[in-house]
Amino acid sequence: MAGVTPTQPTQPTQPTQPTQPTQPTPTTQDLSGGVTTTGQGAATAVPDVVVVELGAEASGDDVQVALDAANAGVHAAREALLSGGVAPGDLRTSQTSTWTQPSTGPDGATTLVTARLALRVTVRDVEASGELVRAALGAAGPVARLDSMRFAVSDPGPLAAAARAEAFADARARAEQYAALAGRALGQVVEVSEQGGGFAPVPRLLSAKAEAYDAMAVDPGREQVDASVTVRWAWAVATGS
Repeated sequence: MAGVTPTQPTQPTQPTQPTQPTQPTPTTQDLSGGVTTTGQGAATAVPDVVVVELGAEASGDDVQVALDAANAGVHAAREALLSGGVAPGDLRTSQTSTWTQPSTGPDGATTLVTARLALRVTVRDVEASGELVRAALGAAGPVARLDSMRFAVSDPGPLAAAARAEAFADARARAEQYAALAGRALGQVVEVSEQGGGFAPVPRLLSAKAEAYDAMAVDPGREQVDASVTVRWAWAVATGS
């Protein structure tokens, strides 16, 4: 019939190309073997704070008498510390205790009550710490007690990080030597285990008897952080081998 457009023949469907199998990634690690080493590291810094434990201890015929005497000593020490520049936030009560013990006096056997109050003080002026503690103990009088003074680094994070970095570098150097001796090459790290470590306290306080506060001398020295790490490396395998 006139005016009718003939239908175009349908084109045959092209067959789907088969999917190419994924090529395996060349192996670069031999996880069946490797080398494990332990490295040591240390970092030091000059302490910038002193943590002091001091207080007062007094005895009496009853609890109230002993507490009042000890409290008066601690209060005097606290005021001396504040006057010396210690911030209120750097003072904290660390101990409050009482106990009894038998005592023999002119009137026969009695019970003696002892009270002990203590403060933990953070002194941020290391050079002035000896004089400041001397003044606090002197203000407290005969009931004063000094338990300890230790030096510390106020922000130990960077010091610990430096010690860990040195320990890891030491472990790698050992592993590289063993790899060379074995005729192998190191691959990637497959396990890391941190051992002990931490601050190594070194006593650095010289003090005279409690009655001779003027003789107190303080030497801060250096604070040391130790680190120990055990690392396991796989053997590297050349591509195509």
